Amino acid sequence: MGSVMADGSNTVTEAPSRPRPGRARGLSRASDRLRKIAAEPLAHFVAAGFVLFVAGTLYQRQTDQHRIVITPAHVAQLENQYALQFGGKPDPQTLDALIKRDVHDEILFRQGEALKLGQDDEIVRRRIVQKMQFLIQDLNAPGEPTDAQLRTYYDAHAAHYATPPRATFSHVYFSSEKGGDVAAQARAAAVLKTLSNATTRAPNLGDPFPDLYDFATYEPEQIYRLFGHTPFAEAVETSPVGRWAGPFKSGYGWHLLYIDARETGAKPPLSRVRDAVRADFLQDAQDATNQAAFDTLARDYRVVRRGQGSSKSGSASSSGQAADD
Repeated sequence: MGSVMADGSNTVTEAPSRPRPGRARGLSRASDRLRKIAAEPLAHFVAAGFVLFVAGTLYQRQTDQHRIVITPAHVAQLENQYALQFGGKPDPQTLDALIKRDVHDEILFRQGEALKLGQDDEIVRRRIVQKMQFLIQDLNAPGEPTDAQLRTYYDAHAAHYATPPRATFSHVYFSSEKGGDVAAQARAAAVLKTLSNATTRAPNLGDPFPDLYDFATYEPEQIYRLFGHTPFAEAVETSPVGRWAGPFKSGYGWHLLYIDARETGAKPPLSRVRDAVRADFLQDAQDATNQAAFDTLARDYRVVRRGQGSSKSGSASSSGQAADD
């Protein structure tokens, strides 16, 4: 039916169409048949089989041992490795050769894994262990310590950061090769009687020494490294300052000793050794978190140790105690 608009134009309004009775009955019958089919166990079986088929196909594509997928991210990784080694990105021909070489190695790697060639290889085992250790460290990195934590750590380990005592000294050497050990000791004792404490060095009164005669601000560890843990090395730490003493034995022979100066060990302020304290704190914290992470993994394992006529088993964690199996 038509109508007239205010501007005089004519419009036609159509009545809504009604569904034909025959068509509606056909749709209803089709819907009923579909519902009946969906209720059949065979239909359920077919649908489940189709889903499993699709899932299996997708899984096979992802896990197929003989399917190698070269992703853009992997190609970019090959390009970056080349650039790090040669200083620039590879040209297309070189990149193609890199990809072919990578595929070549991947085929050999997968075939070796299938043959379990790395199963009893100690080098492969060590590499996997190392990668697991890196993974544990990455997942359990300690946080930055606070000033209070550094202070507490420093106070608990103050001896580690204390400066060792140092000594400045001179010596006169007497070789045991000249007349024997007893004669060398006697010569040293005789020279000691002639030395004045005002004389701070007198190497010419003894025998030639293969190293230095005068040592400035030497630490005990340096002295032990040169003279060994001998009476002479110990005397450097205990002899009085400003006078001659001896004779003292070393691995070289006999010595007279003059201590010119000695500095006692001291505890430096935290500000001076803060970087070292921070590094040690983080290392200890990392070691602790690594051990805790390992213990968590180890709780899932049980270690059985079999010997002759006996068997022991226990937890694999660091705190586990072996027990009779």
